[in-house]
Amino acid sequence: MRYVNAREFLRGEFIGRSVVVCDASMHPVAKGRVLWETKNMLHVGEQEKRFDKRTHNFIFETAEGPVTVEGKRIMFRPEDRIKRLR
Repeated sequence: MRYVNAREFLRGEFIGRSVVVCDASMHPVAKGRVLWETKNMLHVGEQEKRFDKRTHNFIFETAEGPVTVEGKRIMFRPEDRIKRLR
């Protein structure tokens, strides 16, 4: 298994990735694909449920393994995340 470079992952695109949404205590709340992303929200699943980045944590599935991301760390517009996470 390859090591996942967190910085490179966070600078990438989230739309279309499989994700497990967890609350602050890391209990799973929902699972699905990211349909849309805004500065403060991730839209997940077929019913397009919205989750606030500030109060949730996210576990993204990658080819190298799962990546856990604290929502507060990605509270940027998707296009600004590349510039801010250098």
